[in-house]
Amino acid sequence: MHRNLRRICGATLSVALAAAVPAVSATATPLPGRQLEAQDAAASFTGHDVFTTAEVIDARRFYIAPRGSEGAIEHISTDTPLPWTVSVDYTLDGPSASGVQVRGARGLVGVHVHVQPNAAAQGDMQRFARQLRPVVVFTLPTRDCADISADNGVSLSQSGQRTVVAATADPGEAVDFRVYAEVARFSMSPVVLAALSADSPDHYADVLRTLAAQSGRLTASVNNDTAAQGADGAHAELIATLTTLRDQERALAKSAIAEQTTQHSRAFHEYMAAYVGSYTTHLSGSIGTKTQLGALMGTAGELKGDTPLAHAVTGLATAVNALSDAHQHTGAADEVDRIIQRIRQQGTQGLSEELKKTAGEQTRLGAKEYSAGQSQLSQAMIPYSMAYTDAYTAHLDTLAGGDVGAAAQFQQQAIEQTNADNTTDPNLSGNMQNVNAAMDTLAAAREHTGAGSAARQIMLRFSGRFGGDSAGADGVEPINKLQPALRHSPLAQQAYRDWYAHSIGGRAEMLRAKRIADARAAERQARSANGGDDMSTLVSASNDDASADVAKYAGSVTSAGGGTAATTQGSGSDTHTNSDGAIPESERLATQLGYSGLANHQLIVPSAQYLIDETVQIGAMAPALSAAADAMGANGALGRQVAASGGEASLLDSRMVIVTNPLR
Repeated sequence: MHRNLRRICGATLSVALAAAVPAVSATATPLPGRQLEAQDAAASFTGHDVFTTAEVIDARRFYIAPRGSEGAIEHISTDTPLPWTVSVDYTLDGPSASGVQVRGARGLVGVHVHVQPNAAAQGDMQRFARQLRPVVVFTLPTRDCADISADNGVSLSQSGQRTVVAATADPGEAVDFRVYAEVARFSMSPVVLAALSADSPDHYADVLRTLAAQSGRLTASVNNDTAAQGADGAHAELIATLTTLRDQERALAKSAIAEQTTQHSRAFHEYMAAYVGSYTTHLSGSIGTKTQLGALMGTAGELKGDTPLAHAVTGLATAVNALSDAHQHTGAADEVDRIIQRIRQQGTQGLSEELKKTAGEQTRLGAKEYSAGQSQLSQAMIPYSMAYTDAYTAHLDTLAGGDVGAAAQFQQQAIEQTNADNTTDPNLSGNMQNVNAAMDTLAAAREHTGAGSAARQIMLRFSGRFGGDSAGADGVEPINKLQPALRHSPLAQQAYRDWYAHSIGGRAEMLRAKRIADARAAERQARSANGGDDMSTLVSASNDDASADVAKYAGSVTSAGGGTAATTQGSGSDTHTNSDGAIPESERLATQLGYSGLANHQLIVPSAQYLIDETVQIGAMAPALSAAADAMGANGALGRQVAASGGEASLLDSRMVIVTNPLR
């Protein structure tokens, strides 16, 4: 997708923050935002840190934060182009592609970022582009993006589960670079442009860290939530507990994935050995160099019962499930981290409702993608099994001199040679890549399941600490569905109560909510009777049984007579996948399609949510800015570029951060 800040800015772009949103300090009474002329707005940037986003609602707006942690953040709007234009373009496996095409795509994705001074900028706005150094930063998820490469001068570094991409140019010059990645599912963070001046690489690094810290103050200035402004103070105990749970899940993910990867590799090779071992016992005549259909037919009879092949099927099915389940810990850790950031940025108001929605969405998505992954694995194993059996037959023929009577003697040696072909034989290695891709799909699906489980468990264990989510005496409180700003409005409250009491949809929704509340009460009572919550992990093992799918690998190949047909038999099994089995009844009810949310469409209500979303987007880039600060230091890749540039332009006392989401 091509995002041009000049095009969006000159007639549309700019910095979408609230026109009439109050400037707030921890104790100050909110003051109205200001509408300023372009030059007056630029002048008001002096001595301050200025934050914007590129998504426009109805005006061009800026957040102005005084230096240091004290002082109110002011919001202003003005009609002027920004100092820079930014464009982000993509390629997918070579040709140009739009953001819609690359979002979630698999293949080789190229990202081209171009930032340059805006010729349409005037006065001080143009001076900012001439005298401030541009630093462009975004991140790519490491687990979905491999073999990441970039143009010379671009810094690539690791920060947690993400690769941080950063680049810079001298003041007044363009930042123009490309990044390429082989991706399983493409996504990227927003792109942040930080513009600043300093007198040394380490000074630049310090300023970037300061901007990262400042960005976290923005959301509180919108919602005037004292608890949000001091989230680590007001919610310190809760955040500390959640942090412990997050780190615990990350440790479990690391150990469980490593252990189960080893177990799966062993089970996979044992299955293939049992498969070709059974096949060997049914060979007849001369061995030959291609798979014998008659031998495959004999193998089919050993897929059930007390046979080595049947046991190997069960072992591989168990290993596939266990390895996939291990990735639930990754999804749980990521979700808890998101919850921690949400509490720091917005407090706990309305968090229970948000977690209910997240739990349902992630659980449904995980179940859907796991079913797709099972089908993908079945389809991948059919050609792999055929290629493996062909290679094994050829090796066995060479070792035994074509003599079936000597086949058993050379069976193990032929298996070892065939296993070595996984990395050298193009046909076998290509099919093996498809098998690995299917396992990646299953792992990604379980990450969604883990995220849903974590959201559900956090909601159940800590809901008493989430403000504004308490139920009424009957276990249901319709006012909680109102926008937070309207929950204390008598008119809005009465309108909602009337809807619930007198409309068909309202009465149905109230009944449904009552059933959910009753189910939750029963679940809490059961947990209490069983000794309370188990805090050892936020996820549970699935109750999937993939034996039927694994058995079909051999069955489909057998009926294919060479692997060219009968693929429908290996399309996966929907009957044994029961991800809902571990979901509490209350959550099953809450995630069903129903009348939930109908009431929100009965009134036209003002909402500041988009402002919170924008400021959260800015604040979410703080870790990336901090990581880029390391690259800007004297020992960093970008810092060495700064030092080699031979000095900086005149220092300005203004700094800017512009965030744009090119995939939106």
